[in-house]
Order: sequence, then structure tokens, then C-alpha cells
Amino acid sequence: MSQDVANAILNGNNNSRKKRQYALLLFNAKTAVLRDIKTVEKVFASALPGLTLLRLEDPDEGLKVMLLKNFEIIVIDSSFLGDDSQSVEYAAEAKKRKKCPIIFITHQENLLIKEYRSKLHLYEEMDDFMVSPVDFVDLSRRLKKFAQADARSAKRFLVEENVGIFRLNDDKHYQGFLSDISLVGFGIKLQSESLFQRGEQIQVKIPLGPFTIFHPHYGDILKLSGNVRRLSINGHYLGCSIEYVTPMQSDCLVTLLEQISARERQMRLNSGKKSLAEAR
Repeated sequence: MSQDVANAILNGNNNSRKKRQYALLLFNAKTAVLRDIKTVEKVFASALPGLTLLRLEDPDEGLKVMLLKNFEIIVIDSSFLGDDSQSVEYAAEAKKRKKCPIIFITHQENLLIKEYRSKLHLYEEMDDFMVSPVDFVDLSRRLKKFAQADARSAKRFLVEENVGIFRLNDDKHYQGFLSDISLVGFGIKLQSESLFQRGEQIQVKIPLGPFTIFHPHYGDILKLSGNVRRLSINGHYLGCSIEYVTPMQSDCLVTLLEQISARERQMRLNSGKKSLAEAR
């Protein structure tokens, strides 16, 4: 473990009363554009001064420290692994440990977009990229966007399925509709008049059968723990973040979202064919 990582962990332990927030910068100092490194560091100091910067060069150390520190954003430069394809592969592993926004710095825009579309499209509303050389003003604008809560959401998919809800506060079961879902949260429309509160812990049981999924471990039901973050003014809609997800649950969730995404694409395709036929 490098001295930077050791110091970061030590500082975090000494600061346990106040959870420090970090930005992880992944560059290879030997091959990176030095101007880009300096620009990124200056922009963070200006736009997000509340974040502690941690810059690493070793891929394994980067993955390890993601499990230890509270990272709000990660920057991956194309120099880090030497190839944009590898950057996307690494980002996919990073997402399993920390679902936070990632900014890619690339020299091959088209290659990055192609690889991202193939492997990480479920996060497209969370992440961003820039082409080297990094522009100070442009990066400042993007970082300030990430500082807003709405910019931290993964891509949400609309879905209308019956789900079971277990409420920890009263140890009771309820019924509702799953209205939308993403890799980091979900929305529920309640069928009862019961009032929920922000901060409540719930468990939602999502049927996998309607999406032609049968998981070898979970069968035809995926259970996810959630924390109620938002309430509609009438109390019938709950916006929840996903809490305490295991790697196996995460894999099953990704499969579910891929099925929903494929269904959406097929519906758009069918709609386009119908419109074309009507036009003829």
C-alpha cells in the first residue's frame, strides 16, 4: 500500500467524528499530460473545495481505497491504464465498490463512447467525459453540476409492476407499484393510506418473472433494502435509495435493468415501424 493511501486512511481514522469526503484522481504521472493533472487539481480546489483530493497511480490500490473512503467523484484519465477500453472496464469494477459519478479524460472520444455504451450505459445519467487537454471553465461547470443532488442519479427506467413492501418501523407488509428503478434507487406508488416518513427503512420484493428472469440464488423474487428519501405531498409516492446491496444483488439488479432497457428499445423500434407504416 502506498504512503498516500496509508496517510488517507490514517487521516480518515483521526477524523472519524466528521466523515471526510474525497475525490479520487487516477492518472499515470509518467504518461499523463501534466497540464491536465494540474488543471484538474486546480478546478477541484476552486469548484469543490470541500473535497479532499487523493491521487493514485496503482489500479489495485484504487479499487481497495474505494471500499475504505467516502468518494464523491472519481476521475479516470486515459493515461491511467493506457487505453480508453481499459478505463471503461476499470470503471465497471469501480461501480461495484462505489456508485458515484465518474469523469473520464480521453484522447479517443469515439472509442470511449463506444465502450461506455456497451458496458456502462445504465450509468449514463451519472457519468461524463472530457477530451484532453482539459478546459478549466468547462470542467468547473461540470463539477458544479455534480455537486447538485439531481446529478448524482443513475439512469432511471419507468416500470409499472406490483411489488411487496416490508416496513421495518411497524413490522408489517404492504402492497404497491414499482414506478421507476435505477442502480441506486427506486420509486414506489402506495396502494394504502398509510403514512411513511423520510429516513424509514423498507424492503421491497420485486417479481422477476415478468422480465423472464430466474436467478439461481434468488429465484423469481429480488429483495432490495431501501431508505425513504423523498415523499410526494400526498404521501402516495416514495423515492428510495438502495441500501446495503450485496454483489449478488447488484448483479441481479443489473440483469433486471438490462431486460427493462431491452424492452424499452423494442417498444421504440415497434413504434417507429408503426409510424413508418402509417406514413406510407
